Amino acid sequence: MIEKIKKLSNEYEKSFYWEKPSEGIAVIALGELVSISENGKGRFAAIEKKTKAIKEGFVSNWDELNIDHLPLFVGGMKFAPENHTEIWENYPDANWFVPKVLIYSNGDENLIVCNFLLSSEVSRNRLESEFELRISQILSPRESPAAPIKPKISAITGNTPKDKKKWMEGVKKAISTIEAGELQKIVLSRQVELKLNEEPYVYGLLDQLKQNYPECYLFAFHSGKSTFFGASPEKLMKLTGEWIEADALAGSAPRGRDEKEDKEFEEQLLKSNKDILEHNTVINYLENLFKDYSAEINYEATPQIKKLKNIQHLWTPLKVRLNPSHRIFSIMEGLHPTPAVCGVPQADAINVIRKMEDYHRGMYAGIIGWFNFKKEGEFAVAIRSALLKGKKLYAFAGGGIVEGSDPAVEYKETELKLKPILALFDNEN
Repeated sequence: MIEKIKKLSNEYEKSFYWEKPSEGIAVIALGELVSISENGKGRFAAIEKKTKAIKEGFVSNWDELNIDHLPLFVGGMKFAPENHTEIWENYPDANWFVPKVLIYSNGDENLIVCNFLLSSEVSRNRLESEFELRISQILSPRESPAAPIKPKISAITGNTPKDKKKWMEGVKKAISTIEAGELQKIVLSRQVELKLNEEPYVYGLLDQLKQNYPECYLFAFHSGKSTFFGASPEKLMKLTGEWIEADALAGSAPRGRDEKEDKEFEEQLLKSNKDILEHNTVINYLENLFKDYSAEINYEATPQIKKLKNIQHLWTPLKVRLNPSHRIFSIMEGLHPTPAVCGVPQADAINVIRKMEDYHRGMYAGIIGWFNFKKEGEFAVAIRSALLKGKKLYAFAGGGIVEGSDPAVEYKETELKLKPILALFDNEN
């Protein structure tokens, strides 16, 4: 059913797609019934307040149907509050919405959830008619989209030798700042702009990402004339009742051409002082944060390796038992942005990023995911991502800078991280 619904999502001003292929879970949210948006520094607290007000009037039949882990709100938040820019004009600093229709699939069953606004002015007959209309739209036969032609890149900016030199000079400045003791770590990113010969079918691109990166979070947040999409390997947090799962994902190496070389890269990564320092910076940040919300934090002392198609990362999953009084957006505000996409200290790193990066990150390295009123939610860090606007596509990638970083190596890492998006097009080189 999910595959047939994808084409329907183009007919809505706002839609949302979320899939975890490795777990067989997929969600498509269509239309905007209720939206909560905020701009500025107080966005987390404001969203928390607004969702609390909506919860007081929320009625559902979920408990009767024994439904768990079902999204109510979907959407995301930018990397940091920022001034209005044309590129990100369709995305406020924070934007979550309750869809009119949500289709959920876990491999064994499909659920269609219809959400409505109730008032004394809305009759039962009107609700029933609207419900029947929505269901008929979902279930009516429709042609599957034609196999998408792989679009070609007609022009690219942000990828020239001059751009490379400028970015590496920025990395050198960042290293000097770290050596001076002003920062422990900072993540500097790049934006590459592609002009395409035709507007691509975004779900065709996502299908390719699904084949190549089935262990990642696949997502697409469509708003107005823009679609932000990607395949993120990094969990920000998963909330299930009193438990939170989070990822420390930092420190990277390429994949090998064969099993032997791949193992060599893995062993080098596990022994790399620079990468271990970068990774431990993230773990220490998460541990110190969760101490304010929990008395029980569990993780292994030695990092694991998370292998993707073209890159491998140091990875430490954490599991945390929360105090009963926890609030989801308070925790999220503490978590985001993590050192894996920002730096330490956080506020100082954000200020340096704003000075050194000549573009606005927008949703890149922000938050993407869902939550409900049953203390459940799942959120990814919106990396390995791109923004599509007609025939223009903006792709992003970053590298973690610590003491001992090599600008040339960091640039190569950003090229590896851009690869998942650039490889979607016919002449990626």
